[in-house]
Amino acid sequence: MGNGWHEWPLVIFTVLGQCVVGALIVSGIGWFAAKNDADRQRIVRGMFFLWLLMGIGFIASVMHLGSPLRAFNSLNRIGASGLSNEIAAGSIFFAVGGLWWLVAVIGKMPQALGKLWLLVSMALGVIFVWMMTCVYQIDTVPTWHNGYTTLAFFLTVLLSGPILAAAILRAARVTFNTTPFAIISVLALIACAGVIVLQGLSLASIHSSV
Repeated sequence: MGNGWHEWPLVIFTVLGQCVVGALIVSGIGWFAAKNDADRQRIVRGMFFLWLLMGIGFIASVMHLGSPLRAFNSLNRIGASGLSNEIAAGSIFFAVGGLWWLVAVIGKMPQALGKLWLLVSMALGVIFVWMMTCVYQIDTVPTWHNGYTTLAFFLTVLLSGPILAAAILRAARVTFNTTPFAIISVLALIACAGVIVLQGLSLASIHSSV
């Protein structure tokens, strides 16, 4: 039995992607609530680290492939393959959100367009995480093929996103109410523990379709 090290790039991509989506939503809420342009601009500059992490995640995902130089082949079956859909959704999220950040950080983003663009980026992030979960809904792998996998992915968004966003907002010296987001993270942590226990208890009753 191997030690599983070859799976770590995929773990990095999956977890970082979920963290970035959650943090973009929470820091985006902070951006919407900012009282002046100076605060908004500091938040945008802090968001650089979100796209840096997303870039690291995509690099890791490429390294997980058998032939990294053929990474674009993973997009060949969009609509028919869960993996192709995941990569496509992640790429669109990265491109749309990253371009929003680039235009905003250089100060060229119209306010109305910026709000709409950011909302679209947030929605694309949620779609990206959903597409991630679909990759693991394989009936021949019963330990993945259940609602616990989907719950775990979205709970990671709720657990890690507010924490990462809080660091960004604090570094930006923006006044914000941390209590609601702290509660969300704590509840997500408790829910994660519950999912782990329930999934463990369900292992005895699962069976493969093979």
